[in-house]
Amino acid sequence: MNRLRPHASLLVCIASCIGFAACERAQAPSPPASATAKPLAKTTTNDCEARRARHDQQQAGRIVGGEPAKPGSAPWQVELLSSPQYDAADRAYDATLADDDACKIFLAQRNPYELAHKCGGAWIGDGWVLTAAHCVDDIPGFDGREGNVLTDRRVRLGTQNLTVDDGLFAIDAVVIHGAYRKNTKHDDIALARVVVDPRIAAFEAAGRLAAVPLVGSGDRDFDPGEALRVTGWGWMGRRDVRDAVSRRDSAKQLQRNPADLQQVGLNYLPDALCMKEYGAIYGPGSLCAGTLAADGRVETGKDSCQGDSGGPLTREEDGGRRSLVGLVSNGKGCGAGIPALYTRVSHYDGWIVAAKAAARSGRVERVAQPADATGSR
Repeated sequence: MNRLRPHASLLVCIASCIGFAACERAQAPSPPASATAKPLAKTTTNDCEARRARHDQQQAGRIVGGEPAKPGSAPWQVELLSSPQYDAADRAYDATLADDDACKIFLAQRNPYELAHKCGGAWIGDGWVLTAAHCVDDIPGFDGREGNVLTDRRVRLGTQNLTVDDGLFAIDAVVIHGAYRKNTKHDDIALARVVVDPRIAAFEAAGRLAAVPLVGSGDRDFDPGEALRVTGWGWMGRRDVRDAVSRRDSAKQLQRNPADLQQVGLNYLPDALCMKEYGAIYGPGSLCAGTLAADGRVETGKDSCQGDSGGPLTREEDGGRRSLVGLVSNGKGCGAGIPALYTRVSHYDGWIVAAKAAARSGRVERVAQPADATGSR
């Protein structure tokens, strides 16, 4: 999520190396002679500040206080990932940095799938993935160049475990909501179409991949406090609102991404609760959710977090099937006892139709909300 809190060389200390949390604030110290197998790019404090700010606006979501999802329970879960490449010089340099250095990536401690993970998404069928706009809009590039979501991101389908690599697919086209802006964070929704591949039909036939039904503007409203479920591979450590956005949680432990998909139960909360907490950030396409404690307060320790952005928020319908009601979008802290913001899918049913029609292979398009499709609250 953009929780206001989702390559080539870590030596350039760029935002894309971090995955979803803080970009660099401090100037990287010069590496020892043993770590100079390739030249260091000069990184100033201002560079780190600018990249940190840019990254914080782009990345969102994780699962805090959850549990492993039951195998096969979320066959629509999608991962958006990058392809970082770190060599011996990168690892040697990273090892020289203090643990509290904002430029440290912890290459020795983190698994390759953690370094690659960016966002979540939901498979809605016919080659389409629904995700958050901030996961695909103006992404950081590698080696200081401008990012290109079509070449710098891939999707993983058909698995709930990030070590399974037979489901990696290229992105063919992206459509971003035309009104999405990083500063307002409204309309945080996008579509990605994967390149046509016979593996998709095989995954669907085997039950590894299934489209999640979308809740539309004409479907039933939420019951007060209705049970919801969010899933993702995001960070699992709690972070309070006052904590700096970094790779460490409130207990000063290194934030980790799990290999197995995690889930946590939430409750649908009144719009007024999030409007009071977030003000103008809470727009007409937003949905408010958190875990209600017995006394009616929002429970601490259960939430989505960095790395869960764009992932599915679902509810159970009659007959036990689940439907997609939201996408992880934004929040304050992780498990801090504050409700989080999700993109309300039912508000965008008309936009999804228009966006599919506007998609063009090899391009990133921006499509406005149709005038006659304002959606529901």
